[in-house]
Amino acid sequence: MPILEVTSQKSPKDLKTFAKRLSTVFAEQIGKPEAYCLVTFTKVDELLFAGSNEDGYLIRVGSIGHIEEERNINLTKAITAEIKAELGIENNRGYVLFTDYPAANIGFQGTVFSTILK
Repeated sequence: MPILEVTSQKSPKDLKTFAKRLSTVFAEQIGKPEAYCLVTFTKVDELLFAGSNEDGYLIRVGSIGHIEEERNINLTKAITAEIKAELGIENNRGYVLFTDYPAANIGFQGTVFSTILK
């Protein structure tokens, strides 16, 4: 159930293509099937980072497991490279936040993952 949420005040040229590319890269980097990945992109009117409204981003990554330092580093590099390529935003213009969720805290198909994963 990996989740990738990207927020920026700059929109990609082709949102569907960009979201699909992010989904593919994300699944590879997080090490889980793309069939379970959820990717969102939200454009906001204003985003301030380091006191500047120069283009920036906030990226949130959530997963049941697979959140550890080396994977987080590689995922940060890969996703921010996609942000740079598509949106032209440097990797020093935002944060990537990682959350390791307990399986009991994620609902799916009328239950929670702790029961699905038994």
